[in-house]
Amino acid sequence: MSRDTADIVIIGGGIIGLSIAHQISRRDPRRIVVLEKALNVGEGSTGASCAILRQRYTHPEAIMVARDGLRAHRNWPRYTGLTEPRARFHHTGVLWMMAETPAKIEGSRDVMSGLGIGVEVLTAAEVRKRFPALSTCNRPFDLTGATEHECEDHESFLFEIESGFFDPVSAAQDLLEAVRAAGVDVRLRTKVTGIRTAGGRVTGVDLGDGTGIDAPVVVNAAGAWAPRVAAMAGFDYKTHGWTIRPIRAQVIYREWPRDVVPGPLPVVADSSGGIYFRPEAGGQQILVGSIREEDEQEIVEDPDVFNGNIDAAFRDVKIHALHHRIPSLPYRGHITGVAGLYTMNVEDVHSVIGPTSLEGFIVANGCSGHGFKESPSVGSMVARHLTGAAPDEWDTEAPMEFFSIERSPIVLTEKAVLA
Repeated sequence: MSRDTADIVIIGGGIIGLSIAHQISRRDPRRIVVLEKALNVGEGSTGASCAILRQRYTHPEAIMVARDGLRAHRNWPRYTGLTEPRARFHHTGVLWMMAETPAKIEGSRDVMSGLGIGVEVLTAAEVRKRFPALSTCNRPFDLTGATEHECEDHESFLFEIESGFFDPVSAAQDLLEAVRAAGVDVRLRTKVTGIRTAGGRVTGVDLGDGTGIDAPVVVNAAGAWAPRVAAMAGFDYKTHGWTIRPIRAQVIYREWPRDVVPGPLPVVADSSGGIYFRPEAGGQQILVGSIREEDEQEIVEDPDVFNGNIDAAFRDVKIHALHHRIPSLPYRGHITGVAGLYTMNVEDVHSVIGPTSLEGFIVANGCSGHGFKESPSVGSMVARHLTGAAPDEWDTEAPMEFFSIERSPIVLTEKAVLA
């Protein structure tokens, strides 16, 4: 077998793998090889990501990871070192329409403000003034439409001032350009068929063309394929108490008729309808997804083969919820959609990041729908662990131990994407 050598092999050319490569290469001259089995980068979960950059989470450590990731996305040219990047930040703000008590809203505002995040509490009248298309009702309603619903204004809402969304595929292409410029060897159409170990540590990888790479460090950033990659190394997440599995997640694209539905629109999280939505495609469409835990239960046994289309029942219910939130939206217009993959950490819907009991085998898996927004911070944590470099402006203050594979599950009231 012909063998190459590297200091670090990263398996997976999605936003997580590329972010790890970028954060290492910008501070350390080690030889890094990124292996991606697809024709291009970002063809897994990254390509179907909604790329919403919100910062509200249950725990301060998760808030910090999102906050520090947003800093990189808001300063993308400086972060990547590219003078003309493809991706850009869309500054819309994030409006939380969650039927929460004033005390809970004010508590979230205080926590987030204390962490340096721009956030404010808006009354219903203030929401309607800024975003005239939005209804400020937050009463639960029958999503089937069988029961008559009477709207009633909610008292107040939390608004993230600095947040928004990003261009996910373009971001992956930008990072590909950035890491290659830094000397990283990114190999597309290169399938890993085995991970070699000896004496309780990794020693390299075997490739589908019969060649191999000797390396003392292998990073599993394979997204939905992470359990399969871990098994190649004889590593099982379940022995550490974790269930990592790919699940199917659907999103809808609905025409936005600007002549009858006035802008602007923020990113919205909507508890009464169980949806989130944001502008899309240069303001010509509205993207809609689910925030309900029951919509994150469809296990994909083989991530290479799954239904990439939306289900009619999902489409009809979520569109009904969107019409409740945007009453002026006509009951006509073209609707499309796509199903992508989340890599769900069943126990606490947060990432598992860092070293494992197999020496040299590093994981960055189970992002559970948070991966895109967290990617600069995930890259930061892994890079600092591997290089020992001092922190700089593109690093996160969140401790990697919070996401350690050795941790206990994080306590949550609901195991859904808004955890």
